[in-house]
Amino acid sequence: MNLENSELIERIHPDALVVLEEVGVKCESAEVRQIFEDTGLAAFDETTGHIHVLSPLVEQALNTTPKRDQFWISENSFGVGGTAPFVYDEESGELIPPTLDHLIKIAKIVNDADVIDFMARGVLLPQQEVKVMDAIIEHCQKPIYIAAITDEGIARAKEIYDIRRNLTVQFSIINSPLNIIESMIDPFLSCVKKGLPIYVSTMPMAGLSGPYSMSALLTLTHAEALFGITLAQLVNPGIMVVHAGLPSIANINKNYAVDLGLISHNIANLLMEKVNKKLGLPSIQTACTTSQEKPNNTAEKEAKYGFAIMKNYGFHQMRHAFGFLKELVSFSIEKLERHIELCRETSPKDMPSFHVESYDPEGLDVIKRNGSNANYMRDDHTLKNTGRSFLF
Repeated sequence: MNLENSELIERIHPDALVVLEEVGVKCESAEVRQIFEDTGLAAFDETTGHIHVLSPLVEQALNTTPKRDQFWISENSFGVGGTAPFVYDEESGELIPPTLDHLIKIAKIVNDADVIDFMARGVLLPQQEVKVMDAIIEHCQKPIYIAAITDEGIARAKEIYDIRRNLTVQFSIINSPLNIIESMIDPFLSCVKKGLPIYVSTMPMAGLSGPYSMSALLTLTHAEALFGITLAQLVNPGIMVVHAGLPSIANINKNYAVDLGLISHNIANLLMEKVNKKLGLPSIQTACTTSQEKPNNTAEKEAKYGFAIMKNYGFHQMRHAFGFLKELVSFSIEKLERHIELCRETSPKDMPSFHVESYDPEGLDVIKRNGSNANYMRDDHTLKNTGRSFLF
C-alpha cells in the first residue's frame, strides 16, 4: 500500500489552506491579530472573532521554516512524550502522584534504551518547571522536549539550549476546533522571540472536537498546526518549528473516550506524518500506545501493532510509544521497560491488516459548518459515518 502517493495525502494540505482562509481561527489576542494583519495577507472578522489567513502567507511561512533534515532527531525515532498526571503503581494497582524520583528513573531508562531516541517529561510535576528540566538533562543525554511557560522556566530553557542545543519547547496554543488558547500566547511568543525551537501541538478528537472521517480529521489537525507554524515564522523567520499535529479518535462505543489503542489511531498519525514529509517539515505524532488502564496482554498487542506499522512504513518521530496507559492519564514504569523490549522484538512482518479510508469529499464542508464550535458529536456527518470510519 503506497501511503505517500494516495489521493487522501495529496488533498490534506490544500484543504487545510482552505480552512485557514475560509473558516479561520478564533482569537481574542490583539497582539496575534496585529501580527497577522500587518502582513496584508490576513484579516480579522469582528463578527465571528476569527482570523482568516490567506494561503500565500502560509506558504511564505513554510518557505522560511527549517526543514526536517536540519532537525536533530533522525527519521524513525520512537520517544517518551506526554504528561501523565499519575503514575501507575505496580504493587497496589492504584494511581499515585508522580515524584521527582519517578521522573529521574524514567530519564535513566530512556538514556540507556537503544530503541528510544528522545524524551519529554512523561509525568506531570506541577509548578516545578526548572527542577524537571534539570533532572532530565542530568540523567538523559538524548534530545529532549520540555515545557516552559513561566519566565523562570523560559530563561532556564534558553540556558540549556545555548549549551546542548538538542532541546525543543512544547506548546499547545490551539484548543480544537480552531480556538486560540489565550493563556499560552505570551509564553509562546516569548520563546519564539528568544529563538527557542518549539513544537506546535494540536489534538482534535474525531467525533468530539473534530470531524468523523480520516481525511477530514487530518485536514483540521493540519490546519491548526499550520496556524501555529505560520505565527512562529511571522514573529521570528527561520525559527525551528516541529509540526505536532496529533489526530485522535473518540470511540463512540466507549462513551466517546479517546481511544489510543485503535489501529486507526496509528494510521491517522502515520498519515499526518506523510503529509508533513511531503512538505519537508519536522514532524512528531502519537502512536504505539494503548486503550488499557493497566499493563496487560491487550496493551502489548496494541503497541506491537503500532510498532510494526511504523517500522513498515517509516516515520519521523512518534511519542507516547512506551509507558503511557489509557487516555494518557497514567504512566507505568513497568510498561516502559517491557515495551522497550517489545519494540526491539517487533518487526514489520508483525503488522496487522488494515485499509485506509478514501478521501472524504464532504470533509471540508463539515469543518466549515462547525467552525470553532465543537458540534461534531451532533453533526449529521458524524452520525452518518458511525460504523463506517475508524473501524479497526
